[in-house]
Amino acid sequence: MKKIILSALAATVMVAAANAQNTISWQYANGGIIPSDGSSYAGVALAPFWNNSREAGVANLLASDGSSSGVSLGITDQYGAWGIGNVISPDTDGYYNKAILDGYANTATTDTLSLGGISFSQYDVIVYLSSDTDGRTGTISDGTTTFSFTTMAVAAVDRYNDSNAILTQTTDTGSGDPQADYAIFSNLTGSSQTFTMTIGGGGIAGMQIVGVPEPGTLVLVGLGSFGLLVWRRRMVKS
Repeated sequence: MKKIILSALAATVMVAAANAQNTISWQYANGGIIPSDGSSYAGVALAPFWNNSREAGVANLLASDGSSSGVSLGITDQYGAWGIGNVISPDTDGYYNKAILDGYANTATTDTLSLGGISFSQYDVIVYLSSDTDGRTGTISDGTTTFSFTTMAVAAVDRYNDSNAILTQTTDTGSGDPQADYAIFSNLTGSSQTFTMTIGGGGIAGMQIVGVPEPGTLVLVGLGSFGLLVWRRRMVKS
């Protein structure tokens, strides 16, 4: 039994190490910048080692463990850099979520975010949406799924004040236009993706690629959880 517990604990450690590599994060570099290091965390999928760039893009994005992911990114817009401004960062909780929404690739028509070199077999992409004016309606699409939203980034970052960002997801695939500042495109496959945002004044502020665990990884998680449960019960009895 002792060997089973030790093996389960080792499996849990391996899963944790694998998951650390499973997020790739990028923000549009204008306004509050998230430090690209291992101790500055941000995002719906909370992660360090954020990448920062503008229209020139990035050829080899860092993963959340600091390694090179091989993922490339490019963005095209109408007007270039814009932002909310005067955003106090980091947030009160120590994370940099307000900084994600501060700057964006500004357009009065469409933004296009292109990703290539994705090696995950299955993954989710989180796209962050911003504008310097709340109440504008828009859409974000990967060509298959289109979400509608109404901008709320100014309220979400509560500029001039120490506070935490309000990150709100749109799941509306109709014309409901709910207030939101991000959308999640789930269970994607393939090495490249293109996202198009349509809005009359606003733009894409950032994105995260989050790898979906393989079935074998989920088995390891289950084994690790079982081992921890057995270990705790033995500790209580002793």
